[in-house]
Parts: sequence; structure tokens; C-alpha cells
Amino acid sequence: MELEKITAELQQELDKAKGNMFIAKVVAPLRLVLVWMNGVNQKLMELEQGGKHG
Repeated sequence: MELEKITAELQQELDKAKGNMFIAKVVAPLRLVLVWMNGVNQKLMELEQGGKHG
């Protein structure tokens, strides 16, 4: 799924940035977006699986 790929790439970039004190403060709000994206991805997977079985 394309969204999962984007989420994984964003996670990698945020992980790289957390070692830099200045950037870490700027990226902190993006971590919340990442948590939200993971939740959305999970719900989409559930809906797709439900659709296939229904």
C-alpha cells in the first residue's frame, strides 16, 4: 500500500532527525502526524480486509 510506504519513509526520516537537538524540536509535531498516519493505515487495512471477506 502506498500510504504504508510513505509512512515508513517518514518514520525513517524522523528517526534520523531525533539525534539532532535543534531539528528534534521542530520535528516533534510531525511525530503526532506519524502516529495519526499509522492509525489511518491500520483502519484502511481493516476496511480492506472486511471488504474482501464480505
